[in-house]
Amino acid sequence: MTINRFSIFLFTFVVISQSAFSQLPATDLFMIHYSNVDTQFNLKKVTYLSAFNPLGYNNQPKFIGLNEMYLSTDVYSMGKPEIVKLDLFSETIERMTMSDESDFSPSPLPNSRGLSTVRIEKDGTTQTLWAYDDQNFDSGARIFEDISTVGYYKWLSEEDVAMFLLPEPFTLNITNINTGVSKTVIDNIGRCFIQDNEGKLLFTHKINSGKMFIKSYDLESGKMEVVCQALEGSEDFELIGGGAIIMARKSKLYYYDPKISTSWTEVLDLNEFGINDISRIAYSRGRIVLVSNK
Repeated sequence: MTINRFSIFLFTFVVISQSAFSQLPATDLFMIHYSNVDTQFNLKKVTYLSAFNPLGYNNQPKFIGLNEMYLSTDVYSMGKPEIVKLDLFSETIERMTMSDESDFSPSPLPNSRGLSTVRIEKDGTTQTLWAYDDQNFDSGARIFEDISTVGYYKWLSEEDVAMFLLPEPFTLNITNINTGVSKTVIDNIGRCFIQDNEGKLLFTHKINSGKMFIKSYDLESGKMEVVCQALEGSEDFELIGGGAIIMARKSKLYYYDPKISTSWTEVLDLNEFGINDISRIAYSRGRIVLVSNK
């Protein structure tokens, strides 16, 4: 199978030395098309998505529709990430943020045309949850004035947001944006948040340096359950069809179905496509977008 190169012609960039990207890791984006029945995966196509910024930082993909996704990338200013919208159908990118500060972790605002990010402010240490409306992507505002250590987050509803708060031991915090009521759920969590079809929050809980579990948290009852032990050496996961979970290690994807699995099963090895160190994963309708460290 050959790789399909995703070409974007809206912009012309000067190729510069890798040293210019020392502030952020150089990362590639790939999309894989597949079909599966349980652990039998059929790889259909692999597409390289980050030709618009081949030496730079391209990370934190977030599907926002059938053929669109947000990314954090330093394509416009080397070493300073901003948010772009990538159209997978027209093969174009659109710049979404234009600030003097760094924006990561893009996500649509719930029931809104705007977007939210984690912003690293000018002092280089303050990290806040930020909101942009769809009419003004060069300013925006803090969502919580008194929370300044946000690492990652997940919208759980129009009012509630789960946040990974710094410093160690990293804390899972759920805060209501209307009331300001904040609840600390558990410490020693990982950076990945997923919400399942029942509205439960799935996250990783680190027991020690070698053991980590994927757990679920019911917002209404406060009940927490172990879903499974996470794949050793990995942190990011995603839910695919039927509630199964995928994780990655190096060039390989692994599958776990909480209903029937007793261990992780290797389903794809993407080494032949130059995908050797997978980190973040995003899923939508038989497609998985992977971040691969160079």
